[in-house]
Amino acid sequence: MVISEKEMDNVLKWDGSRRGWYEVYYLKWNDLASDTAYWIRYTMTSPVPGQGDPYCELWGIFFDAADPERNFALKNRFPISELEAGRDAFNMRIGGAHLDARSCRGELKDESRGLALEWDFRFDSSGPTFKHFPYPWMYKAAFPKTKVLSPHEDGRFTGRVMASGRTIEFKNAPGQQTHIWGTKHALNWAWGHCNAFEEDEGAIWEGLDSQIKVGPFKSPRLALFYLRHEGRDYYFNSIGRIAANNSSWRLGDWTFEAETGGMKMVGQVSIEPRDMVAVTYTDPDGAKLWCNNGKVAGIKLKLMGPGGSELGTLTSANACAAEFVERKTYDEVPVRI
Repeated sequence: MVISEKEMDNVLKWDGSRRGWYEVYYLKWNDLASDTAYWIRYTMTSPVPGQGDPYCELWGIFFDAADPERNFALKNRFPISELEAGRDAFNMRIGGAHLDARSCRGELKDESRGLALEWDFRFDSSGPTFKHFPYPWMYKAAFPKTKVLSPHEDGRFTGRVMASGRTIEFKNAPGQQTHIWGTKHALNWAWGHCNAFEEDEGAIWEGLDSQIKVGPFKSPRLALFYLRHEGRDYYFNSIGRIAANNSSWRLGDWTFEAETGGMKMVGQVSIEPRDMVAVTYTDPDGAKLWCNNGKVAGIKLKLMGPGGSELGTLTSANACAAEFVERKTYDEVPVRI
């Protein structure tokens, strides 16, 4: 059977026995009509010996930009026997929830809290898989310890969600589907993605600023960015650019500058703590880190050409994804799961 590049890039990397491994499939999208946003994760973790048996999990988060009191997060854990994954084509099941190359459906419930999330939708995108790293060897070598690519970088999602009794139908909602795998998370990072800009419906921005462990030492901050503007792609992610890009962030606020190919981008991503949901990540070695996650952030990009000529701005008031991940928690963002 011949499968597409996007399907091949999504096929599970775990060999079924390796210890010290984790893998994530996430789907996120914004329904602009209702000012709501969603984040679904299908995950598996095979801890290092001594940290327990392999397991898989199903995650879901609901965001309401108009009323953040309605935000909630749910997660269910299952034994690894509940994970089914195709090898000849991309398809996956975890605890009854389904994910394949074009569709996703499942549900999560927490009766003790009176919360439930049910989803059934289809998604697609044009163009090839977006690869965040600039060199093929970075997807094969032991470094970096986490690999990431997005088969659907500029996705469109159509379907229905039921969020604790509220039914929301959406059509061609802007979103993203990404595949992550590796042996250990970075020490900390800020990440963002937006494909719902007011000035250019075809524009896409993604950014990542992370710090990793290199032996006993912490690396400098490493920042990479991508921009599609007026049909042209700009990659601010070469080895030289990653070190030269100017990026600074704290909880809820991220500013950055980057240049490449005659394009200079100056940007800011911002989100209030009340609009974020904190969730707990666990490395295969048992170490914890906390993701302060929001899907209704604001973003503003100022674009300049050679000689500082103005090329315009790109903005989104509350449809940018943003997360701030550290190995500590914040009182302003209570941990939900």
